[in-house]
Amino acid sequence: MDVRVIYNVPYIIPLGLNIAVYFYITGLHMGFYTTSVVATLIGKKEWKPIGKIGAVGAVVILTIAPIFLLIDLTQIPRFWHLFVYLNITSPITWGTFFLTSYPIIGLFYAWYVLKGRERLAKILGLVGFPIAVSVHGYTGFILVLGKGRVFWNASLNPILFLVSAMVSGLAVIIIIANIRRLFFAGQSTPSEKENDARIIDILLTMLIIFIIIDLVLLGSDLAALANSTQDAHYMFTLLTAGKFSFWFLGVEILMGELIPLIMLSVPRIKTNLTGQNIAAAFVLIGIFVMRIIIVIGGQSVPLH
Repeated sequence: MDVRVIYNVPYIIPLGLNIAVYFYITGLHMGFYTTSVVATLIGKKEWKPIGKIGAVGAVVILTIAPIFLLIDLTQIPRFWHLFVYLNITSPITWGTFFLTSYPIIGLFYAWYVLKGRERLAKILGLVGFPIAVSVHGYTGFILVLGKGRVFWNASLNPILFLVSAMVSGLAVIIIIANIRRLFFAGQSTPSEKENDARIIDILLTMLIIFIIIDLVLLGSDLAALANSTQDAHYMFTLLTAGKFSFWFLGVEILMGELIPLIMLSVPRIKTNLTGQNIAAAFVLIGIFVMRIIIVIGGQSVPLH
């Protein structure tokens, strides 16, 4: 009997760019909200603008994020199935609850922050913090549970997602805060300008710390891939010498993390508004590419 085995089975990547963008946006949201809550808890007058930027930004960002999920469904009218057909052990079910409950809390929190009702803002900020973290954190758990995907199935992924979310959130807040400084430059007193510059410096220092943590986590992930299974080593090769090497090494690592880290380590650049914005913009590009590599690159190792 003539037996012929055919290996050129069409290979489909089920999760695409829309999911990567969704992960990126929810990460920005977590960075916005966390920074805002910290600024609100500090309670000092000079931190109030940062608290407002973060509170409003978190709500705006999270109203955009579900759009990409709905587009990815392809059958948008069936989105209500997520609320009816529940699986309590599924991160997607929990994510559905987080995505619907947080906007309500976030709206009230933003309202109290904008109205200067500090006590209620602090209480609601703390209550909403675990949910805000979970809105992005659950996406990391979804990938970890992707059995057979060596780049996803790593216990560091949820932590990496949260840290990179803080990196991107801080970067965009720094840019917005600098735009605000320019817009109100003519109306600000020398004391207010000094306070604004000091707060930006603190945010930049936080950004540097989170970039370093992110690099350590990425290094750990790479080391595990390089010294694990054959599939894991193949993924390592794709990232370091294969089709994703330019995007991973050149854009995500070099442009998105190392160059901003070097720039912000130079006092003259760190205190320069243009330098701050360029470094922050590089970070945002790098984290966006990171999300694409994780989602699409993680599906590039065939399961058959």
